[in-house]
Amino acid sequence: MLPLFAAVNSHADDSAKTSPPYQTFSLWSDSELGNTESDNTEVFEARGVSNGWTTKINRPTLAVYRPTPESNTGTGIVICPGGGYGGLSIEKEGHAVAQWMAEQGVTAGVLKYRCGGGANQHPVPLQDARRAIAIMRENAAQWDLKTDQMGILGFSAGGHLAASVATDEEADINYAVLVYPVISMREGVTHQGSRRNLLGDSPTEELSREMSRDEQVNESTCPTFLVHAGDDKAVPVDNSLRYYAAMQKHNVPGELHIYDRGGHGFGMYRGDRPVDQWPDACKAWMQMNGWIAKEPTGDETAATDRVHASMDDTQPGWTSLTENNFAHVNSNEDTWSWHDGVLHCTGRPVSVLRTAKQYENFELVVEWMHEKPAGNSGCFVWTTPESIEKLTEAAKPGLPDGIEVQMLDHGYTDMIRQRGKDTSWFGTNGDVFPVRVQMTPFPPLSPDGSRSFPRKHLAKGHGQWNQYYVRAINGEVRLWVNGEEVSGGTDIEPAQGYLCLESEGSPIQFRKLRIRELP
Repeated sequence: MLPLFAAVNSHADDSAKTSPPYQTFSLWSDSELGNTESDNTEVFEARGVSNGWTTKINRPTLAVYRPTPESNTGTGIVICPGGGYGGLSIEKEGHAVAQWMAEQGVTAGVLKYRCGGGANQHPVPLQDARRAIAIMRENAAQWDLKTDQMGILGFSAGGHLAASVATDEEADINYAVLVYPVISMREGVTHQGSRRNLLGDSPTEELSREMSRDEQVNESTCPTFLVHAGDDKAVPVDNSLRYYAAMQKHNVPGELHIYDRGGHGFGMYRGDRPVDQWPDACKAWMQMNGWIAKEPTGDETAATDRVHASMDDTQPGWTSLTENNFAHVNSNEDTWSWHDGVLHCTGRPVSVLRTAKQYENFELVVEWMHEKPAGNSGCFVWTTPESIEKLTEAAKPGLPDGIEVQMLDHGYTDMIRQRGKDTSWFGTNGDVFPVRVQMTPFPPLSPDGSRSFPRKHLAKGHGQWNQYYVRAINGEVRLWVNGEEVSGGTDIEPAQGYLCLESEGSPIQFRKLRIRELP
């Protein structure tokens, strides 16, 4: 459904014939466009090797490539071609990239943004990028996209635009890929043509600083993958180096790939140079973070089979956790109730239900389902008895100390975003993190480094049952979501305590709770 955006056509023009097919959407209505000129008609030139050089863009669009339903990962990405903010290399840095992304199961939109200086100076390109992301989010349900898997990719000046989005809290993006990007607008580092077209001939010191994206990186900046060639004469490699240094300073996860040779503008060219293999490195990074599906090897398939086997209730040692195995802590009498083997929680007040005994090494299987959108809950592992005692004595809302294995509905992200708050610090597919105890989280990490974010996004939304398998042994916790390992942490202290189920504001159900103690 597109209440604000008009679909133009399935194939924008003969110069952009691609496979798979794409659909083009106008970013703005005629009344919203304030800088169109009747004598300034868009020009498309097939200049160079499949460049598709496009200039005089006054009607920005988003050409959306969708993967097959079978390969769809739920990940989305907006692609910003380069061109020095004077025009766009729309083919090799746009459509070619989108087609490759669609082959990886990613829904990809090629952004034809306004540029060329004059009336199209800053902030016009950024406005177009924000609107493109809004189109992707508006169609998340229709296109089967997950709203916490939205990224942006840019080349050269398009890399500057992508970095502007990555450091722009209004855009709310989850990851970025920057390929030979213009980052700085400082003299001696920037690309002069990009600076002039975006900021004019004599930008102020304040504007140059504001538009130097390395100087805008902070702890909430999204994970970023950077690519540059050391012999780039157009956009010095120092641009990527500065951005990555800022990421390191603010604990932003990501990767920087610098190749000895490659020059500028290599795009998606797949030759035999090391730099030509950057898409493979990018794919591996996206697979590691769960944005692209990883092809299973024989060993991985066997490992998955072993995991499922370990959750088989017929194996020795597994016991069910029923009403008699739990004790109230700081809940109301009606917060928790059992019906036909299903544990119901009202979500109020914020509180926990603990096991009657403490556990050290164990395996746990639990199925859970949020009844409403934006539900919030979790399971606490190795909950400290001291914190349980304090909550019991206080008889007030609150949560204990321990390792939380989070259970969030995907709608929680949208709810927090609508409140105007940052959403980059949590995920909805199985975060594992310490609450006032010690833990070294497994990567990928949250921006502040405290949480283990899931490597894959496998959780189902409200109204659907999810299965968590938790293995806690010798100070290490690992989580499997619906059959696949995604997150965890090590060096946990203390590594013994209660198991707790969490009530935190919304109704949730639990069933088939099974545990097996380990030596």
